[in-house]
Amino acid sequence: MLQAVFNGRGEFVLIALAAVMIAGLVGYFAAKRLWDHPWAYAGLFAALVAELSVTIFFPSPGHVSGQCVLNRNLGEPFATEQGLLNVAMFLPIGLFGILAVRRVLPVFLGGALLSVVTELSQALAPWVGRSCDSGDVLTNTLGVGVGTLAGWALVRAVSGELFPLRSAAKPIAIIFVTGFVACAVVWKAWITPLAVDSTSLQIAGGDEKSQAQQVLAEAFDDHFDIANVQLQSGQNGAPDTLMITTKTGFAELSWPDKEQLTVSLENSSKPGPGSFPVTGAGAAPKTAEEALHIATKYAKERFPWGLKDSYVKSFPVGDDAEFGWMVSWRSRIDGVLMPMRLDVQINRAGRVSALLTRHTEDAVGLPPRRVSEKQAAAAASKFAGGAKTEAGNLLAIRREGEWRAQWAIPVTAGNDVYPVYIDAETGKVDERASPTQGLPTTPN
Repeated sequence: MLQAVFNGRGEFVLIALAAVMIAGLVGYFAAKRLWDHPWAYAGLFAALVAELSVTIFFPSPGHVSGQCVLNRNLGEPFATEQGLLNVAMFLPIGLFGILAVRRVLPVFLGGALLSVVTELSQALAPWVGRSCDSGDVLTNTLGVGVGTLAGWALVRAVSGELFPLRSAAKPIAIIFVTGFVACAVVWKAWITPLAVDSTSLQIAGGDEKSQAQQVLAEAFDDHFDIANVQLQSGQNGAPDTLMITTKTGFAELSWPDKEQLTVSLENSSKPGPGSFPVTGAGAAPKTAEEALHIATKYAKERFPWGLKDSYVKSFPVGDDAEFGWMVSWRSRIDGVLMPMRLDVQINRAGRVSALLTRHTEDAVGLPPRRVSEKQAAAAASKFAGGAKTEAGNLLAIRREGEWRAQWAIPVTAGNDVYPVYIDAETGKVDERASPTQGLPTTPN
């Protein structure tokens, strides 16, 4: 929610800072006239306006999604940079709330209610353009809880007075029960829950960072500088992914199997210093064949497994090969496209600008195939409500630790084309499969 809020919006930062300062002054002078502890009210008002500015009133054009993500992994939000930012954002609300009003329960419940209202607003307010996430509620509530505890300890340390829990219990109960019931009604009427296994990038540990460093070094020596490594949890049985940011590009590494590596060193039609020089490459390529020669030199040195028992294609990237050429090695056994994959993009200067490798250490054994492409296309069309199908591709895909041969049949729905996966042994649709796996859907 906070990671890229202020990116490129310096004018809003100034407006928000001015609003926070004004809120602090209003809180101070109002408390000085009406209540006690004016500095505490100044901090509370400033913290509330800061939270509302960042989460609701920051202008971010979007649309009303009406969805809220429910993260099944309750511990994940607390292991992310975003989660820590959410805790930090609500901590001052709890701290200054206790110092100001001297009531523990109303401050804690008020912070939790504010978080719920914020998330619902993000799902329903058209000007917000951000997501509603149960993980944010958890981390925000932890933040206000820690702040409340810190405020309570500080008041007690200076021999200050706190209102007893039973003080004004009835009106407090009425107010907060009404507030939470209203949120429940909004949820039931206008929110569509979306349950997922994970939602956030987690902070990578020391082992993940060292392995990322090692894998990139095998591909590019020391020709990179890692800026950050984060862990994205896998969905539907897929492995986790290490999201690696470098100074000039990015990389993704499947984890912990390290089978698939995707790297983009640069994304420009003008070759720059981010691309990797190939030893002995010679002159800059002008044709796909010359790019193939350079890519083969690089692959023989770094990934010799990709050249064994495989066929290769070299083709331009861009209408006029302005981004260079992609050289791709594949392996097909008995008509089945195997999981081995090696793609090397060579730019116009003859340097490596992108890389994709997929290499499995274990042997790939497939069950017997009894379903033809025609039968698979009919099953895919029926599954997609009679949609038109295109030529399919027979792939070796690992499902829950077992290798299967599956037909990937592209189907057309309106302007969208997506693959439906049909098991080549049973003829059943594999609904767990998804185009986001990065698997090819057309013949190679």
